[in-house]
Amino acid sequence: MFSFYVVLPYLLFAVPVQVLFNKHPKKFSLLYFCLYIFFSLPAVFIYSSVLNFDFSMEVLTTKNYYAISLSAALIFWFWDSVFLQNKRSAS
Repeated sequence: MFSFYVVLPYLLFAVPVQVLFNKHPKKFSLLYFCLYIFFSLPAVFIYSSVLNFDFSMEVLTTKNYYAISLSAALIFWFWDSVFLQNKRSAS
């Protein structure tokens, strides 16, 4: 059941962003990293609100929320840059 909560934010947020970025591939783009951060903030918020049934807006004031968001963005950006960005060869 826990893996469902991990896969769901990935499918809702990271996969569409990765598909969009693969249309114009750029490895280690800072713009892409900023967009990953932008999309990881609501993903981590939804994830934490689903897992924490005692829901409150105080999650936005904790350092842990921003650390997890930044870590998630960094992991997906690195994964996307190294493994998923396919440069199209000039034909």
